[in-house]
Amino acid sequence: MSGVAVGVDLGKTSCRALASDGAGAEGAGAPGLADPGGVEMALDAVRRVVAEVTSTMPDALCVGAAGAMAAPDEAARLARLLAEALPGCRVAVTSDSVIAHAGALGGAPGAVLAVGTGAVALGIDASGRHTSVDGWGPWLGDDGGGGWIGREALRAVLRARESRGPATTLTRAAEERYGDLARLPRTLQTGATASATAAFVPDVVAAASAGDEVARDVLERAADAWCDLALTAVRGAGEPATLVVIGGLSHVPVLGEMLRTRLPDGVALQDPRGAAVDGALRLATDNGLPHEGSVIRVSGASPTANGDLDLLATEQVRADLADLDTRSPDDLVDLLLAAEAAVPAALAAASAGLAAAVERAAEALTAGGRLVYVGAGTPGRLAALDAAECPPTYGIPPDRVVAIVAGGDRAESLAIEGAEDDAAAGAEDLGVLGVGPKDVVIGITASGRTPYVLAALEAARDAGAVTVAIVNNPGSPAVLVAEVAIELLTGPEVLAGSTRLKAGTAQKVALNVISTGAMITAGRTYGAWMVDVVASNEKLRRRARRILREATGVDDETALAALEDAGWHTKTALVSLLAGVPADVARERLERHGGRVRRTLEPGL
Repeated sequence: MSGVAVGVDLGKTSCRALASDGAGAEGAGAPGLADPGGVEMALDAVRRVVAEVTSTMPDALCVGAAGAMAAPDEAARLARLLAEALPGCRVAVTSDSVIAHAGALGGAPGAVLAVGTGAVALGIDASGRHTSVDGWGPWLGDDGGGGWIGREALRAVLRARESRGPATTLTRAAEERYGDLARLPRTLQTGATASATAAFVPDVVAAASAGDEVARDVLERAADAWCDLALTAVRGAGEPATLVVIGGLSHVPVLGEMLRTRLPDGVALQDPRGAAVDGALRLATDNGLPHEGSVIRVSGASPTANGDLDLLATEQVRADLADLDTRSPDDLVDLLLAAEAAVPAALAAASAGLAAAVERAAEALTAGGRLVYVGAGTPGRLAALDAAECPPTYGIPPDRVVAIVAGGDRAESLAIEGAEDDAAAGAEDLGVLGVGPKDVVIGITASGRTPYVLAALEAARDAGAVTVAIVNNPGSPAVLVAEVAIELLTGPEVLAGSTRLKAGTAQKVALNVISTGAMITAGRTYGAWMVDVVASNEKLRRRARRILREATGVDDETALAALEDAGWHTKTALVSLLAGVPADVARERLERHGGRVRRTLEPGL
């Protein structure tokens, strides 16, 4: 064991980690746990920052996650998945407000008011009884938070424009920040409304300090809300009546002074002893604090290929879809499109793995090796599609990009039951290809534990090939086998377990990215033109002529003549025109420079 404990403060904007040896890291945050795919994105964000603060497996980990208090089932699942992904690590998950409380008061009882974009107060007494106040989000609560202040100020601006309220200098400030006020409602609908309105807080504070009565009134009402939240939490925490204010707005002097004037004499206002991440680190190893009632703890165990499939993210049932079968076609379309809209974020989070796969695949193709896809079911069929599209698009021989599908060729159009469980066939099918060190083998499996794909990856690794795993669940056995891991954490499907939906979409995009990126890197394009296109039909012959016209500036008659001279080899015709040499010379130069147009055209080569 490493002897290292790690605390993580997981917010929607950023994710901060602090190790017991003092190492720290910060990365991208994740949406609330209850959001579609929220647990998976939270898992990915946590694993990234933990890997930055310790190179070995931590002994203990505590994560304070935004939305955990309102989504206890999702918080429990995050804890289980973290325990599975971090073998032997003692995992704890709680809410961001709990770790903020533990950090601000050093683990002691008391009340904490957290005011940033939102607003929440938490009181914990010596017996561990919790009193949570507000934190309901921007639609129902967060009174006095930055989103609320900005919203109230902008409402005052709009009322002033309609002569329903007093004039205010905030009008000019709002125009400078948001543009045409007539379009303000639509402008705010295009993004995260609470964050967008919270951005107006500095203008409100500046206007109030300059004597604007409307701005001052907004801040006075915010301070009233702060006081109400704080005193409710203080009463819940019992004696001594201790209060700490934290969050971005706690550093605004005018609001701090307004709060002080409202608090009764018996409430002791103290400075925070530490940050939220300090509280998470404390809770990682100490289960005797009064916060324990809100902490979910799980002991880590090694993940195996035969692990509990019910824990897989892609097998989970979304709690908001219990009435799915009653939805109208319009609702179903909106629902399915919204789910698919989460795919780009999952792909972006895996960009480093995708880039590594592109690099390895390009190196293999340049060195005479092959790109070999392995999959079962939907992943196998997607792999077969991508492999089939490469020869006509890039002029590469069909045996250089190959798909192996569990169940054989028939499985490309029919579901072959049981084929994915045949591990022996996976190893055997890969062996038939004679895979070796020049090749890259990419296994695609949503679960990350399909026996056919795992066996093929293991056989490829043993043969010296580069191995890549594309999966949709975190910490899977396939990732442990592969040299390059691409975890597309798309989360629960609209139809639980049907990974042909957004998991399949993410797999298809990943394959597009890898094959396209590899072909570009390997020199099979020129600019954004597919100059290795095989002109095998009228549509593609017209495309080849258009490529030459656009890339060289010649007219269609000249492009056609160059293509005919080059035997309809687009790349040869292109070099012939750009270098001003006959087709046979262009062909020889291309061969000398590995088929790379740009390299062929460099002066002196």
